[in-house]
Formats: sequence, C-alpha cells, structure tokens
Amino acid sequence: MPNNELDGVLFQKVNLDKTIKGQFTSLAIGPDHKLYASEINGKILRFNIQPTGELQLEHTFKPYGDLSKFTIGLAFDPISSPDSLIIWTSNSETDSDWVKFSNSSMNQDKIDWAGSITRLQLSSETDEVLRNEIIIKGLPRFGPNQENFANSIVFDENGKLYFSQGANTGMGWCDCEKKQKPYQEASLSAAILILDTNKLPNELPLDVKTKDGGGNYDPYQNSSPLKIYATGVRNAYDLVWHSNGQLYTTINGSGGNENTPTSNPKSPYYVPPLSSINYKGPKNIPAIIGAQPDQNDFMVRVEQDGYYGHPNPLRAEYVLNRGDIDVENLKYNGIEADTNFRGFSYDFGPHVAPTGIIEYKSKTFNGKLQNCILVTRMQYNDIIILRPGGSKKDIVQDYLGSDMGLVLDGGPLDLIEDTKNGNIYVSGFNNLTITLFKPIRKENYKILSSTNEEFNKRLKTGKTIFQQNCQTCHGKEGQGAIAPNLINDKEGKGKENIKSIIKNGSANGAMPAWKNKLSNDDITEVSNYVLSLKQ
Repeated sequence: MPNNELDGVLFQKVNLDKTIKGQFTSLAIGPDHKLYASEINGKILRFNIQPTGELQLEHTFKPYGDLSKFTIGLAFDPISSPDSLIIWTSNSETDSDWVKFSNSSMNQDKIDWAGSITRLQLSSETDEVLRNEIIIKGLPRFGPNQENFANSIVFDENGKLYFSQGANTGMGWCDCEKKQKPYQEASLSAAILILDTNKLPNELPLDVKTKDGGGNYDPYQNSSPLKIYATGVRNAYDLVWHSNGQLYTTINGSGGNENTPTSNPKSPYYVPPLSSINYKGPKNIPAIIGAQPDQNDFMVRVEQDGYYGHPNPLRAEYVLNRGDIDVENLKYNGIEADTNFRGFSYDFGPHVAPTGIIEYKSKTFNGKLQNCILVTRMQYNDIIILRPGGSKKDIVQDYLGSDMGLVLDGGPLDLIEDTKNGNIYVSGFNNLTITLFKPIRKENYKILSSTNEEFNKRLKTGKTIFQQNCQTCHGKEGQGAIAPNLINDKEGKGKENIKSIIKNGSANGAMPAWKNKLSNDDITEVSNYVLSLKQ
C-alpha cells in the first residue's frame, strides 16, 4: 500500500458532543448544508454544522410516530432545495438480528415481503414531516437471520434511484439449518435495483412482490418502474456514482459451510429458473453442500446487466464467484465463472465488512485525495482509501487510512464528506455516535505584527478557545492560578513544544491532553494566543 503519493495527508479526529447519540445507519448533507442522520429505528436527526465542523442537534423527525421501522438508506432527491427537503429511505416494519424493536407494527407471519422504499418531505423550520409516502412495498425481506434487506440509496445524474437488495442465503441455495425455514433466493434478491420514478403509477405504493412470492410484479417488462440493474451482488451496504461515470459498491462475502445451487435438472437440489428465463448454459454445475472456504469481501464496478458472483437459481445463476478458484471442493474442479461474470475491482480479504463508500471531492491537501474512494471497514475500525484508474477504471492503488489518522472505535458504518472543507463524518454503529475527522493543514503560522489584520483575527479565535477551556486553571490573562503562569513559563519552550503539550498533555500528567477535545487548527490558534501573552 504505497503512501508516498499521499504524503502530508493527515486528519485530526474530533470527538463530538456527548449528546449526539444514536445507532445511525446513513449520513447525508442536505441542500441546506445541514447534516442528516437516519437512525436504525426510522428517526431522522438534523444537525447544524458549526464553523468548527462540530454538530448541533436542531430537529428530530419521527416519520412513523412512536413506531419503529428498520431503516438503512437515506438520500436526498435531486430536485430537493433548502426550502423543499425531499428524502428517500429504505426500510422495513420488522426487526432483525441487528436490532430488536418492541414496538414493531407487523406480525411475524407477514415479514417475508416487508421491505419498502419511502419518500418523505421534511419541514425546513420545524420537526414536522410534511409528506410521508410509501413508494414501493413488497421487497423480499427474508433469510435465516432476517438480516439482508434493502440497503443504501443513491441517485444518478438523470434522477434514477439505485439500491442494493440483499441476498436471502449464504451462497445461493437453501441454508437449511435446523429450526429454520428452507429459505432460497427471491427473483429480486442479491441484486442492484433501479427505479425510474417517471414510470411510477398514479396509485401508490407500487407492490413489487414477484411471482415467486405469490405476487404479480414482473421486473423484466419494459414498462416496469423497478428493474434489475445488475445481479449476483450478495450484500452491498452502500453505493457511489463516481465522477468518472462508474457505479461502485462493496460486497460482503459469505462465511463458509453454506450451500450452492445446481444447474442439473435431475438433482434433488435443483431449483428451476423463472419461466421467462431461457437458460442455455452447462447443466453440470454441481450443488456443494457446506462449501468452503469463507468468501472474501470485494469491491465491484457495477456494469448494467452484469453478474457479480452470488448465485440465484431463479435467475439461472449457478456459479459462486469465480468458480473453481473460490471453492475448495473436488466437484467444483474445472468449474469456470459464469459467462456473464464481470469480475472484481478490489479484494478486501475475508471478514472485513466494508460498508459506507464515498468519493472524496474536496481539493484539500492540494487535491491529493480528490476522486479517491473512501470505504469504512467495520472489522478494522478504520477507513481505507482506494484510487480508481486505468482503462477499466478499476482500483489501481490502495492506502491505509490509519496512516492518516482515519481510525475510530465502534464499528464505522457510514460516512459523508463536507465538500466545502474536506471534513469527514463517520457514524459508529457500536459506539452510537458520529465522529468528525478534520484535515490538518500544515501551515507555518508566524507571530506577526500586532497590526496584521489576519493575525489579530487568529489571536481573537485563540483567545476565545483559551477562555472557554484554559483560563480556569491558568488564569484569565494566563497569569497562573491552580496551574502555572503561562507568561513566564512559555519562555524557551517555543510554539511547537507548546502545541505538543496542549495536544498530548504534560509529561508529569498535571496537564491533560486536549487532542480529543480540540482540533489541530484550534490547538494552533490557542498556542499562538499563549505566545502573544505579555505582562
């Protein structure tokens, strides 16, 4: 992982106010330049972004009143404006292994097709939800652990909506574990779906329960509003349309000891494809019961109509990932990837759990990070940086975000960039909060003449920070109180030593570290102010 290209790229982690609490699944910055966070229970929180980058809770929206709906996706409609805040969410009226709701409205016998896409309009001034419409209902919502569902939402430049629909099985065929239903894939599962909102009927919601679930919806009709964009995407949490014109997403691979489907009609494990699909491929692809090993997590560059490795016999997709390469079983010897398999752009390795994904757009750091793809990795509690390029626009270089300060505890789930200044906000699923990462600008501040307008402005900022955090111990003018006199004590220390002490604390422990409370820029400003103090 070469880092020399990103020399000088460094972020300061800022722990935000303790009142910012919630199990946040998606983050978005609205057209009003406020941060919106969806909670897993369906609530949406709106935060004012302060000049320092810190967040201040403004409103909490409750689209479903006191009921909870399992919510992941959150995206602003392209037609939104500061005065017309239109948000789309993906949700379900059921809980899962991730979280249990005591106030869910749906009976357990109705949960298999409980996935929905909802359109909301939020007030720009109050916590009122002005409009709440279920646009799509009947998405498949079943699986052994009730944990694979409609995930994050993204719009393309033409206003079409995309989301990932999770798989129902580990490797494409019935998991068949004890005390479980014999689950199998649905015709819309393990896929990237596309919704053309211009084709929506006048009467909503649109019921997309397919024939395999007892419904009538056909995603293969030209007039269908919701169609299958790409298949074989096992469980992609998030997607991003890159400025290079490509759609990227991450795939969470299956653990081992799962079951793959067969293309052999004579096999007892055979599941016939939909009647509308004319399969002409090989009939000798075997079912593997308890397939090994655990599958890796991948990033893919999603091409329309492409297949990305998770089998679904209803769509006549039988081969797991790359075939023989990924399955340690003699029966799979010589089995090649599906003829429609489009390949992987990046291999994360096993059990990394890549989730949130964005394109970094700010020109911070002289544009060194611009157009890189940032991905949160839950198992490593960090962000990895990937650079697309080459003729195919796959990933050509990777960089460890931990080398640049992009680490945090608590299972990072989603992230968003404030493109005005390059700040990154990350939701921690386990630590129940949002963490801010601020770019550290390596400027060589100098003590300038007191007539310098810019310096006076910085001194004023540093004085404010000092009064809010330091004067209780060091005195109002730095003359000393329960802590040393800074006017005399600063001599011989120099600015960098003062900054280091403020950041990391004193060697004897008498001075606490402020690095998790003040940003690097704040520390620079207050150290400038300390150096300016005179008798």
